[in-house]
Amino acid sequence: MMKISSLGDFGNPLFDNRTTASLINDSLIYCTRDQLNEETQPFAVYLRDFPVVFVTYDMLATRESARTLGADLFLPVQDSVFKKIASIWREKGIVDAIRIAANEEPQRITPVIHWIATRLTRVLDLIEKGTYRIERLPISGSGSVADVASTRDWATALIRCISWHPHWTRLAIATRDDRIRVFSKDISGVAILKHNAQKSVCCINWRPNSGRELAVACQSGILIWTVELGAASNSLSHALLLKYKNHAPVTSVTWNPEGDLLVSSSLSDSNMIIWDVSKETGVPLKRVGGGGLCFTRWSSNGSRLLSSTCGKVFRVWNIGTGSPWVSEKWTVPNGRVAAACFGPKLTLLFASTEDPAMVFYLPLEEHIFDVKKSSSLDDIKVAIPLIDLSKCTFTNPDDEEEEVTVGGRVISMDWDPSGRYLALIFQESPLVAVFKTKVGATSRVTDLKPGCLIKGFSAEVPSCIQFYQNYVKDSEIVRLTIAWSSGRVQHFPIISAIENRTDLCKLSHLSNSLAGSPSISHYSSF
Repeated sequence: MMKISSLGDFGNPLFDNRTTASLINDSLIYCTRDQLNEETQPFAVYLRDFPVVFVTYDMLATRESARTLGADLFLPVQDSVFKKIASIWREKGIVDAIRIAANEEPQRITPVIHWIATRLTRVLDLIEKGTYRIERLPISGSGSVADVASTRDWATALIRCISWHPHWTRLAIATRDDRIRVFSKDISGVAILKHNAQKSVCCINWRPNSGRELAVACQSGILIWTVELGAASNSLSHALLLKYKNHAPVTSVTWNPEGDLLVSSSLSDSNMIIWDVSKETGVPLKRVGGGGLCFTRWSSNGSRLLSSTCGKVFRVWNIGTGSPWVSEKWTVPNGRVAAACFGPKLTLLFASTEDPAMVFYLPLEEHIFDVKKSSSLDDIKVAIPLIDLSKCTFTNPDDEEEEVTVGGRVISMDWDPSGRYLALIFQESPLVAVFKTKVGATSRVTDLKPGCLIKGFSAEVPSCIQFYQNYVKDSEIVRLTIAWSSGRVQHFPIISAIENRTDLCKLSHLSNSLAGSPSISHYSSF
């Protein structure tokens, strides 16, 4: 059995005002703020197509709002709202027609009809819930949106979430002012997306096999943006708002790898909704137990879907072609699943909020749903402990009173598309932990060792992370994007082998010339 790794296996991080800029051939490169974006850096060649992003307080809710989109640019799918309501009445019944009418603007259906529809909707909600009190989610603390978001300090973070497009060098960033900014390679200007329903954004996700569609999880529902890029992007982009009864606020939106299905989850709903966006219809997958849902995750081949509840329960859905979806129910000992991600070959990694935290891996072969019981850790149905995330404190060798802690409760965890690097951020640590991983032929993790600890500049803590998704097969370059609390977005390249001798000589020359510089240093990560 493979040894359980721990955060104590990492080497001591530096204790100065330099940031960790890159990991090249197992050597860390540190540099100051002034030289971070210089072309002389040995890693600069790997970041030339990546946007330089820095969000400041002055950028939030400024005059640029005049160039963003408002409610007047919301494009309805049908010309007549009454035609839409009549169509819903014929297809789904009067109850859904009443709810659609209640969600429309009063001016479009007359104030009287809107008033009647909203009152009837409230009565229907009370009957469905079986209670005459209004249930509201807490703003902070356990069970709140901030508690389950994959962003550290979501309520106050300048950058609340990021999303790389799976096929292009295109990055979407949601900021605290509920604007979304889209940066794209070879396109001048930044598309800025704003909508009156775009409040409390906590998840964004690009649609695969489509260059311009972006799903946004909001307080009132889901926005599906069709983003136009270029000089006129702010005036041509438009959005579609999707809602489902008792399914708000939406905390997670995830497209399947083919891009034809969208899954959403909400803290107030124990059902996840499977959306056919082209038809604007959603089908709930009902399961009892576990409370509301925090997030969902698709496997890379689309055959598995994980749904994490606000309680101990999480489910792994087996999505058979031409057959009903079936789910396997799992539980964690304490707390809930804090973060999860799929790797290659149907391998699932997840961490719970219990103390001490632990990362487990679950190999999801086809016979994972066999009902036969086994108590052996070698049985493929057993979640196997992989990394002990107990807090570990590192001390400055030059000043014993200066120390830094890594570990504890996990906020976010991401696995790069090649399955070679796993990154984690924590609620009470300023460091990003990166592990090297290797997955065997049977979807088991066969090797795990520490990669590096990434530190920001002074007073910076990581807000959210994601690996670059447009991965080229057999490439030795992996890039991790980190949004820091200062508003700085860092692209961290990991180069495990130099591709040719020319590059090797070039890097060697740069390493020798920069080794004596007070602003740039190389350190082995082992």
